[in-house]
Amino acid sequence: MNNFLQEVTRIKKKEVEALKVRRPITHFVDSKRLLKGARPFKEAISAGGRVNLIAEIKKKSPSRRRNFFRKMDVAGLAAAYARSGARALSILTDKKFFSGNVSHIAEARRAVNLPVLRKDFIVDEYQVYESRYFGADAILLIARILSREEIVSFMHLANRICMDSIVEVHDENDLEKALQAEARIIGINNRDLDTFTVDIETTFKLSSKIPEGVIKVSESGLRTNEDILRLRSAGINAALIGEAFLETENPESKVRDIVGENNA
Repeated sequence: MNNFLQEVTRIKKKEVEALKVRRPITHFVDSKRLLKGARPFKEAISAGGRVNLIAEIKKKSPSRRRNFFRKMDVAGLAAAYARSGARALSILTDKKFFSGNVSHIAEARRAVNLPVLRKDFIVDEYQVYESRYFGADAILLIARILSREEIVSFMHLANRICMDSIVEVHDENDLEKALQAEARIIGINNRDLDTFTVDIETTFKLSSKIPEGVIKVSESGLRTNEDILRLRSAGINAALIGEAFLETENPESKVRDIVGENNA
């Protein structure tokens, strides 16, 4: 694991321990809210004949020097994405590195009927319960920071409380771990979290090693309609895109520019 991910994981574990003191895990485990109102994430991102868009909402990214927004309008962004054809939303909830908040999930869900992925650094079952409690329909599990056993455990827990899981990989070692865990949705991150460099060829290199029947998602660095058409030709089911939309003044128009021709 690289220095950035080591630091993130260390901080996240401390954050979770503090959260457990303020709000014990039983608060979530015993809640009837866990089994109500889940939206079908896997179904939404696996519709055939297209690359299904997972549109991301985040205030900032560690790979950038500035915020995308001074004040982020979660509901407005969610509605713009829904109008322009997104099939699901990704919400960055990490506070320290992305200025996110778990409450943004509920804000987005109130605005639109799309399923929501909670994107964060999940290192404890507490966060899995918390994700569903605040309305997430799926969680992101980063293979690089988790053992195979942790991935299996978190996936099974998520499934029990009506959530899907994307297992995120960046190289062949990550992919082997995800396949051994029998992940049903694999996200290929084109960004190297060590250097923050992006190469979308990562998707094409790794996707050919993923068995048929596993949902494939390409993440990071997708900026043109050409990129989307290449993904479609390679049999990629979904694309997770954020920065290309968030750095423009009209995200709705940008979504149509990048994704529109894919669905013709």
